[in-house]
Amino acid sequence: MEITGLELEQKIKNGEKLIVELWATWCGPCKMMKPVFEKVARENSNGIQMYTMDVDQNRDTAMKLGIRSVPTIKVINGGNITQTKVGVLQEQEIKGLVQELINE
Repeated sequence: MEITGLELEQKIKNGEKLIVELWATWCGPCKMMKPVFEKVARENSNGIQMYTMDVDQNRDTAMKLGIRSVPTIKVINGGNITQTKVGVLQEQEIKGLVQELINE
């Protein structure tokens, strides 16, 4: 579930459908959202890849993605970022992003 910057960059280059939660260990809101995101990811059986990435361990990639605050969710399809959501999302909102990506 946790992905490195290099792994993420390769998946983006490959044009894969991804949802990535960017977070940090020191971030209180991240600690609230990460378990919810991971729950949705575990329950997801439709082929959409879902990952978390620690911005402090992957600073270069976080900078390339334009991360200014955490938590941030990036929805990526065909090598392009199609959506960016900043702040804590509820379970239904995360599921909505998955469904939208399926339909893209």
